Amino acid sequence: MLATVQRVLSAEIIVENKIFTSIESGCLVFVCIEQNDNLKEAKEMANVITNLRMLDGSKGITSRSLKDSDEEVLIVSQFTLAAVTNQGSKPSFHRAAKHEDAKLMYDKFVNEFKKIFPNVKEGKFGSYMEIALVNKGPVTLNFKT
Repeated sequence: MLATVQRVLSAEIIVENKIFTSIESGCLVFVCIEQNDNLKEAKEMANVITNLRMLDGSKGITSRSLKDSDEEVLIVSQFTLAAVTNQGSKPSFHRAAKHEDAKLMYDKFVNEFKKIFPNVKEGKFGSYMEIALVNKGPVTLNFKT
């Protein structure tokens, strides 16, 4: 499982020219389900992201975790994080899970995340989405289980 997390002042998802969902200050989590990912990895990823001190706090930047905040989170499935780009001139996505398997594991990841941090919104799995965001920092972190 792969994830890229960006701190944001705001983020908005547009599907079919309509606002689907949005958040204010918080984190935008792009998650990629790879082949053979399982519930253990979903739980581990949710724990790592919610517990990592990546937010501003009383002790400066990166002194507070999501779990200890009232920020919002927007989770978006993004299979392109699994792209292999160092072989040829076209990316390969063979490491990403098949659509049906990815959807099941994505839902498990979101459920595990919400158990720890309930202030979560989601993108529309499998849809073409336009995502507008305002980075904060910028702070962008990559995770792999």
